[in-house]
This record gives sequence, C-alpha cells and structure tokens, in this order.
Amino acid sequence: MASLAAILALALGGCGSEAGAVDTPTVFPVSDMSAYHVDTEHRFQDVSMLDFLDLISEPGFEGVFYFGFPGCPWCQAAVPVIAEAATASGVDVLYVSRAHVLREGDWADADLAAAEWLDHQVGLEWLTDDDDVPTRPNIFVPFVVHIRDGAVVDFHRGTFEGHAHVGEGDTRHLPELTAGQHADLFARYQTIFSGVGDGCSAQAMTCS
Repeated sequence: MASLAAILALALGGCGSEAGAVDTPTVFPVSDMSAYHVDTEHRFQDVSMLDFLDLISEPGFEGVFYFGFPGCPWCQAAVPVIAEAATASGVDVLYVSRAHVLREGDWADADLAAAEWLDHQVGLEWLTDDDDVPTRPNIFVPFVVHIRDGAVVDFHRGTFEGHAHVGEGDTRHLPELTAGQHADLFARYQTIFSGVGDGCSAQAMTCS
C-alpha cells in the first residue's frame, strides 16, 4: 500500500486536461459485476477499505466510490443504474465491497475508520445495541460518494425514499424501479459524477 501513491502518479501523471483526452489506464483490478447482472463492459474497479483510506488521504486525489454488496436488494437495483451513469459520464467507479464487514483485524479497523471519516463528512446512521443505544457509525448501502482533495463533494445513499419490501412471507420482495424512478436515479448519479476530473490532477481516477 505504501507504493500506491507512486503507482497512481506514474500511471496517471501523463493525463492532461485538454478536450478529448484519453481515458486513464486501469490502476485497480476491473470488478466482476456479474452478481449485479452487469455483464457488459463497465467502469467499476475493485478497491479495499484500506485502499479507500489511503486514497482519500492523498493530496489532489479525486474519485467516485461505490460501497455495497450483491446480497443487498437495494444494491441490486442501484448498480445497473450506476453503471449506466458512469459510462455516460465517462467516470470510473471504485467499488468497495461491504460483503465482509464482520471480519476482524486490519479490515474491521479500516471499516470503522472509514465510517468515522464519512460520518464526520456527511453524517451516517449508527448501529445500536440491544438497548437501542448508538454504538458506532455504519456505511449503509448502496452508498455512492464523490471525494475530492480529502472532502466529500456529493453523495447518495440508498435508491429513493420509500423504496421498501412489499408483501408478506414468501411473497415479500423489493419492487423493481419504474421507468421514472430509473430516470430520476440515473440523473442523481450523473449529478454526483459531474465535474469529476476537471483539471485532471495527477491522482484523478478519470480524465474523460
């Protein structure tokens, strides 16, 4: 991880701000988004929570992160829309999986540190104990956040207000997005992506 800043500077340092500049090379592994039913070409790249903490501390860094996991129904609804908006906007999305939040050691420590940083920036919901006493901030998903120079520019949590399970027992399900809801969510993500890469700093994750 110590060499991450050097790798970014080397891989992205030739990126200019001129109109028509080429996309940046992939720095992180391309994500397998098939569990979200996104099988076509997309702009997601895998990063860990440790990567996230390292990147947001780098001067000049700018990027968009998606926090989520395939077992989350709201993530299933959101990710195809994120993918469409990212492609339309020419923005790479750094995917931080929340599938293993109960791991111990460095990963769990990084998860808490990231949640505390984001809570300070935008305010997060907190987990509670059996007596409903708040214990710690938590990154509820899907969560998309645009970060520039160590600060949150814009973010969106969930899908839309009121998007909840319907039915009972075996019939319980999360309704699919309507065409209007899809369009509204797409526009919201495009707003988050707008302005990413302006000036194309050495650490920016996109220069489209």
